[in-house]
Amino acid sequence: MGLYDRHYVRETGADYRGFGGDAFPSGLSGMSGWSFNTWLIIINVAIFVIDVLLAPAMHGDVFIYNPKLGIDEPYRMGLIQYVGYFSTTMALGHWQVWRLFTFQFLHAHVWHLFFNMLALYWFGPMVEHYLGSRRYLAFYLLSGCGGALLYLILNVGGLLYAQATGTRAPFLLVNDPRMPLVGASAGIFGVLFAAAYLRPNQIITLLLFFVLPLSMRIRTLAYGLLVIALFVLYTGRQNAGGEAGHIGGALVGAFLIRRANWLNWALWLPLDGLKRGGHHAFGRYQQPPASRSCWTDEGPVARRPGFFERRRARRERTELDEVDRILAKIATQGMGSLTDRERGILQRDTERKRGL
Repeated sequence: MGLYDRHYVRETGADYRGFGGDAFPSGLSGMSGWSFNTWLIIINVAIFVIDVLLAPAMHGDVFIYNPKLGIDEPYRMGLIQYVGYFSTTMALGHWQVWRLFTFQFLHAHVWHLFFNMLALYWFGPMVEHYLGSRRYLAFYLLSGCGGALLYLILNVGGLLYAQATGTRAPFLLVNDPRMPLVGASAGIFGVLFAAAYLRPNQIITLLLFFVLPLSMRIRTLAYGLLVIALFVLYTGRQNAGGEAGHIGGALVGAFLIRRANWLNWALWLPLDGLKRGGHHAFGRYQQPPASRSCWTDEGPVARRPGFFERRRARRERTELDEVDRILAKIATQGMGSLTDRERGILQRDTERKRGL
């Protein structure tokens, strides 16, 4: 069984940068077992559920200025969200830079969570398959940080500009610096733009209003959402801060996917334990050695393999060990990490198993 015969790495279509319309791996089955994309979805959902259950007894209030009333009003949130949200005040006033990461696992309401996790379910597996699990995790978190940093820059710039001129500049944010920023969408925009780079012409079908099917290329979807985000940010409409985060995540994701080797530092992360729960390359692939049997009046009786059969079986086991090692390398470091020799081994294994 060669590389492309194995269900956890099977890819239909020419290649990631191809122009075919075949389906790419998506959803929790895109990489069989507990991929890091699966863990991201599970962690996000678990944190939201726990925060909702704790909210009646444990919560926090953030006071935000209401320009219509001219007073500060409390904005109540669950305890986990209160501890982990990102804001300009928390980042600069209290230097709580760890919030650059924690806000990515928090969501304001169930629909916020649902649409973010649905997008991660669709597009995450392909990007993880390309980068490898550890580099994908670093890619995702850095894209989210990029969204928070762009929000921070535009908020500080907008407040300084408004204080100096008394007016608002396009693309700058003048919202209260205490305003909480939560959600995985900045990182997900990075993932979306990575998918648009890997398979720009891949056709996907969305259900508009959960009823009307709408088919488009991934590249069209990504750039369409970017245009919408830029328009909202330019006009300063509702959720302009969130759209700033989307743009920042998209920019970082589009940058890093073209320089995947910049993420190689993430390969040392000791996260193997998270992968052992499912059928992945860390799980061993074995095939029983060839054997023959003879018949007696009482039925089949196994016969000890001969010298050449045992030699062939040992050679096949050695080759399978090498293939498993290479597949484990793909799972952690991505296809781009393979040497020409390793690619040749996988190709020969595929041809041998297919009887070519």
